Amino acid sequence: MTATSVHRPSVGARMLTGRILTVGRTFLAVAARVGALWVVARLTGRRAAFPRAAAGAVAARLHQAGPTFVKLAQLLSTRLDLLPAELCKAFSRLYDDVPAIPAKTAEELVAARMGAPLKTIFARFDLRAVASGSIACVYRATLFDGTEVAVKLRRPGVEEIIAADLRLIAWGTALAARTPMMRGLPAVAAVRQMSQAIAGQLDFTAEAAALVRLSAALKELDEIKVPLPHPEYADPARTGRGVLVMEYLPGLARRSPADLGEQASVRAVEAALAAIYKILFLDGLVHCDLHPGNLYLMPDGSVQILDAGFVVELPEGARRAFTEFFFRMGTGNGKRCAEIVLSTAMDRRGLDEGAFTAEMVALVESVTGVRAGDFDLLRFAGGLFDMQRRHGLHADPQFIFPLLGILVFEGAINAYHPEVDFQELAMPYLVRALFTRR
Repeated sequence: MTATSVHRPSVGARMLTGRILTVGRTFLAVAARVGALWVVARLTGRRAAFPRAAAGAVAARLHQAGPTFVKLAQLLSTRLDLLPAELCKAFSRLYDDVPAIPAKTAEELVAARMGAPLKTIFARFDLRAVASGSIACVYRATLFDGTEVAVKLRRPGVEEIIAADLRLIAWGTALAARTPMMRGLPAVAAVRQMSQAIAGQLDFTAEAAALVRLSAALKELDEIKVPLPHPEYADPARTGRGVLVMEYLPGLARRSPADLGEQASVRAVEAALAAIYKILFLDGLVHCDLHPGNLYLMPDGSVQILDAGFVVELPEGARRAFTEFFFRMGTGNGKRCAEIVLSTAMDRRGLDEGAFTAEMVALVESVTGVRAGDFDLLRFAGGLFDMQRRHGLHADPQFIFPLLGILVFEGAINAYHPEVDFQELAMPYLVRALFTRR
C-alpha cells in the first residue's frame, strides 16, 4: 500500500547527467513558450486569457520530460491546495500516451522475469499490448488450463529513470521552497509524498497486495469488480522483478454517456461512489488514481476498477478525522469542521482561529441543504484550500488525500451523472463508520 518497500536503484553519473539535459531542455522550451504567450497577452490586452494558455503550454510539453513528470503532473492535478485551478485542470487531462514495449523485448522480459520461456507458462501470449503506460504495459494471455489472464510488465530501465528524476525533483523543490512565492507552502513535504507515490507504482508486490485488499473490502458490492492477482504467479519472486499476472477482465472500453445510456450511467456512477465511500470511511483505503483509464463503467451498470499502484492506506486517526469532517459538512456543522481541520494542521503558529472558524462556518453553510445538482465538490474543495492558504494553514496530507481522491473520481464521472448527490450517498457509510464498533 505504500512505497516503503520499493527498491530504489542507484543512479549513475551518466544517467543523472542525461536526465538533467533532457529535463533542462524541456523546461527551457516550456519557459520560452510561456514567455511568448505572456508577451502576446500584454500586447493584445488579453491578460485574462494568459493563465489558461500558459497552463496548456506547460501540460502539452511535459511528455518530453519523461514518465516521472507525467505522473507527477497527474498527481498535482488534484492539488488545488498548492496550484492554480487552471494548471490543475490542464494537468488533469494528461494521460499516458506512449508506444508499447517492442514485441521481441516484451517476450524476452516476461521470460526472464518469470524464469521460464513463455511457451512453457502460457498456452497463448498476445504480444500486442492491450494497454501502454509510461511505467508498464499490459498483455492478454491464456494459461494451459484455459484461464485468461492479464500480464502487467514493467518497462525496462524505468526504475533508473524515475530514480534520477525524483532526485532532480527533490533538488528543484528544495530550491523553489526558498523563494518568496513558495515560502510557507509545504512544497517539500507534498512533493516528497508524491514522489513516494510515483516510486510506489513500480512496486508490483505492493500492487498485488492492494488488489487483494480492495477486492476483499468491496465483496459486499456485487456491481464492483477488481481483478485479482493469479495465486500461482503472484509470488514476490516474480512481482518483485516487475511482472504481475492477474485476472483478465473482458469488455473494457471507454464508453461515453451516450454509449451507456442514462439508466446504466446512473447505476454505474452510484455503484462506483458507493465503492469509494465503503473503502474510504470503513476500511481507510483511498484509490487516488481513478481517472478514466482505471475506472470502467459497463453497459449493465457495473463498474470495473483497475490499477492499484496508487492506493493509500490511511492511519486510523486520519480515517476518523476525514469521516467526521465529511459527516459534519453534510449536516451543516461548520464549527466542528473547523475544529477537525485545525486538529490535523501541520503548523498553527500565528493563526487567527476565530476568523478561520467563521469562514469555515460560512463555507459549510453555503452547501448545506442545496440540491444535488447545485452541490459542486470541486468548488467546495477549492474554497476550502483557498481559505487554508490565506490563513497560512497547511493540513496533514494524510487528511487531504481522501478529498483529492474523490475529486479525481468526480472529474472522471461528472458527464455521466451530473445530478449525483455525493452527500446523500455517503450518509449510510458515514453512519456505519462513526456509530458502529469497528
